[in-house]
Amino acid sequence: MAGFNYGYERNKMEREFAQIAAVCRAEGIAEDTIELIHRILLDELNSNRRFQTQTQSYDSLRFPNEGNTSVDNNLLMDKYLENFSAVQVEIWVWADWIEDLNTPEIIAWARSLDEIDRRLLTLLAMDGLKQTEAAKILSKHDSAISRKMKHLRESLEKVLPEWLKQKYIK
Repeated sequence: MAGFNYGYERNKMEREFAQIAAVCRAEGIAEDTIELIHRILLDELNSNRRFQTQTQSYDSLRFPNEGNTSVDNNLLMDKYLENFSAVQVEIWVWADWIEDLNTPEIIAWARSLDEIDRRLLTLLAMDGLKQTEAAKILSKHDSAISRKMKHLRESLEKVLPEWLKQKYIK
């Protein structure tokens, strides 16, 4: 199964949104509504990312009897059904988005983070949640998330290449 290139798909979605926003502004639609459209497109993108990274196609599985290719006849399903099954909430691929990064220093930094930090960054950066929403999911206080994000920004700033520091850090 091919991976999901979040950066490419996000860029494509943003271009599509720019066209939609231009038409909406020309029609005099309120900015709140335009922002809602952006949020819907972003939610759809993140939903597609989760689906692509967390779903295994049955097409790639080998069936013992080619004439009867029912999933019920798969030997792996018989032997490892519990391993293949999971409650939807427990399916998380925390570090999958790291592979979409294109700066080696940032990839190394992201891989060095612990699971909670990666989960927080996934919720904020990839799933597009706000800090208060992420705090509820992680059962943390908003101020704890703010402190954690400040710490993450400071640690990232230490490993950023100079050209990125000049571009993004003021």
